[in-house]
Amino acid sequence: MATGAEVLLDVLRTEGVTHLFGNPGTTELPLIDALAGVDDPRYVLALQEATAVGMADGYAQMSGRPTFLNLHTSAGLGNAIGNLTNAVANRTPIVVTAGQQDRRHIVSDPLLAGDLVGLARPVAKWAHEVRTGDELGTILRRAFRDAAAPPAGPVFVSLPMDLLDADGAAPAPPPSPVAGGSVAGGIEDVAAMLTATDPDKLAIIIGDEGASARHEVAELAAALGVRVFGSPLYGRQVFDQDDPHWAGPLAPAAAAIRTILEPFDRVLLVGGQAFLVYPYTPGPALPPSTELVHLSASAGDVGRTHPVRAALVGDPAATIRALLPLVRADVDVAAAAARTAALGERRAASAAGFDDGASAKYGDAPMAPAAAAHAIVRALRPNMIVVDEAITTGSYVRGFHNGPYLFCRGGGLGWGMPAALGASLAAGRDPVVCVVGDGSAMYSPQALWTAAAERLPVVFCVVNNRQYLILKNALRQRGGPTVTNDRYVGMDLADPPVDFVRLAESMGVDATMVEKAADVGDAVRAAIDSGEPHLLELPIAAPH
Repeated sequence: MATGAEVLLDVLRTEGVTHLFGNPGTTELPLIDALAGVDDPRYVLALQEATAVGMADGYAQMSGRPTFLNLHTSAGLGNAIGNLTNAVANRTPIVVTAGQQDRRHIVSDPLLAGDLVGLARPVAKWAHEVRTGDELGTILRRAFRDAAAPPAGPVFVSLPMDLLDADGAAPAPPPSPVAGGSVAGGIEDVAAMLTATDPDKLAIIIGDEGASARHEVAELAAALGVRVFGSPLYGRQVFDQDDPHWAGPLAPAAAAIRTILEPFDRVLLVGGQAFLVYPYTPGPALPPSTELVHLSASAGDVGRTHPVRAALVGDPAATIRALLPLVRADVDVAAAAARTAALGERRAASAAGFDDGASAKYGDAPMAPAAAAHAIVRALRPNMIVVDEAITTGSYVRGFHNGPYLFCRGGGLGWGMPAALGASLAAGRDPVVCVVGDGSAMYSPQALWTAAAERLPVVFCVVNNRQYLILKNALRQRGGPTVTNDRYVGMDLADPPVDFVRLAESMGVDATMVEKAADVGDAVRAAIDSGEPHLLELPIAAPH
């Protein structure tokens, strides 16, 4: 008869799980003991649970498949909550588990027991504690299915340690085949709307949930000859930035979005939430005169906040593939090609100006943030993965990099460094560059130890301005006594300064201080070529 732990491992293998992320404790020992006799899946150790979550998040986003995460009872789950809020915002499919105390003495309120389901519920699509060996396999299969189902996100399963130890667990049901992408209904009406709209008054917006359809969106934009905007703070590569139809990302501010969209009579949104804003500004992001056509795989997205003229619920890639022939049959192909050429000329001029502006800022130390980002990105190999948690410098990283890209929409710090490790593992241990702010880096420096232990070729570029500059900028916008007195409470990291080179070296990662932007490119290339983890500390200027 199989033990609960053996059923769990069988589910992991048949779900295609090759890496298990976690930080173990005594309530997880039945699983850890079972892993001692197998090579697949591989246990990837994090020194703190938030780091384990970040790795699982990066792995899932890069692989496109649910990952498996094991935490240590209530304390470990508590440590993980911050990065689980990020996973919810990123819509990352993660099967999250934690060990529960032996149920035979849980009535006595033993050490390490707790309400795991209650603790996990706010950061999970659903949360459940397994009650019997007969339901274990079914619950785990359900967890993998539901984590990936639109809208994707974490699910939580509490695993009592006596249940994993016990013989007699029922075999898990076989995995269900993955359903093919469904085409949304109503595409004939939407095709008529799109082709009837003046192309200068029509735009497409693509968000994270539409990233898998970015090639289809590019074909649709070319057929119509219209511009494509990225949703604010998109978390992955949503479009080819060299495409002539690319008009850049929308800013995360309602007034700015409204200004950009007011010239358009109609916009097609491909993805979930297009109008993510922070902080509050008066007025709606979507102008009242602009009609919204919304395509999402999740029915809960469509019309959730903004009224829609037409609602399409279906797989974005499959739906747009079905939409394309209807559009092409009713457009002037030559006119669309001419508009595309004009958009390409405009895009090339804009991109050249941005690039030249950054290059002009190469100069003395400390380097300008734009110069640091420009130098990093220019040193990358083609199609190299970039993980961005650089906060105030991140807008430049986003603007310069045209390739695989991950960014955290959740806003909680400490995601980037471990996410870069997970992304590298998912990509077959390919090199990854992580651009991270100094404040963010201090939330998960334990990731450096795992990078060294796993020998992952991740280059951590710490852009260091020794402060929480994003908070200072927000206070400057508010005005008030802080700005008048030039006194920012709890926002400076300079006394004492963090020595990131020595911090990395203490965890087994080679590190280099690079003080001038002109030297950054060579340092990045050398770090990538080493095939080992490396940290580059880049002091950047802090504009007042």
